[in-house]
Amino acid sequence: MRIGILASGGNSPGMNNVVITLVKCAIANDIEPYLIEEGYKGLMEEKIKKANVRQLDDFNSRGNIMIYSSRYPQFANVETKKKAIKILKKHKIDVLIVIGGDGSYQGAAGLAKLGQKVMALPGTIDNDIASTDSTIGFYTCLHSIVTFIDALRDSFESHKGITFVEVMGRDHSELAIQAGIATDAEAIVTKDNIMSTKDFIDVANEVFKRKKTSCIFIITEKIYGKNGLPDLKQIAKQVETSLGRVCRVNAVGHMQRGGITSGIDRYWANRFASYCIDCIKSHKLNKAIGEQRRHMIDTDIYKAVEMPKKKNPMDIVNIYTKYCRI
Repeated sequence: MRIGILASGGNSPGMNNVVITLVKCAIANDIEPYLIEEGYKGLMEEKIKKANVRQLDDFNSRGNIMIYSSRYPQFANVETKKKAIKILKKHKIDVLIVIGGDGSYQGAAGLAKLGQKVMALPGTIDNDIASTDSTIGFYTCLHSIVTFIDALRDSFESHKGITFVEVMGRDHSELAIQAGIATDAEAIVTKDNIMSTKDFIDVANEVFKRKKTSCIFIITEKIYGKNGLPDLKQIAKQVETSLGRVCRVNAVGHMQRGGITSGIDRYWANRFASYCIDCIKSHKLNKAIGEQRRHMIDTDIYKAVEMPKKKNPMDIVNIYTKYCRI
């Protein structure tokens, strides 16, 4: 049997650990592992090579995915998927293993409907895959954000200032929520609790009246500057003018996707990957691998992509908001 392994969509720390474990477990079970570079795009370009396990060792701790990843919206096209299946057959790949987020899962499910055997593993910093409690990369990303905000706190306390910190997460704001709680932020803003310029000014006023020496707002990216809302730089300028304090916008940016992979992400990467190979051995195919309450699970890929999206845990935000500015 041959398996093909690709990473798709935004990169997340821990993807390397998934690849390494998949390759080692495959070899241990007399399965031939092949690596596909640059995700679905690389598959269409036939960037396929047999895995060399010794060449993988140096990537165990690194956050960049060694087989590269890419976003490839063209893969939504049925004809593109049919061509992909022909390429997989040409290279005699029996099972395609896809590491990625929601869009990557959709691609895998589409292939499965056309007869290709697939497996999907949750590699995304957003932790927004409904079929699993944890996703690979979330915890490393969270740690990077917390480190970044801690440094900002030091800087803005020196000037008794205010900063808006944008973090990744798109529609699912768990990174912002957990990072905000971990760093004692003065407010956490998601698509479910958008604050106005006046709200920001009022909160900052309250914070400084209580003799705090800095004010940090954690905000999920891509909320402001669209849908009639001013962008954060405009808001920051108005807050600075109103309060007479330094006010800046800091986006954590792509550094949160890289760096040294955390122990917990390496652990789950290993568990997901080894369980994936166990499923393949048992002919449990077309599955999305995940964990619930620390137990490994496999969900039919069709069911996994149809599950309702995870909701932001706003009950936690509401509890936090009651005491965070004291």
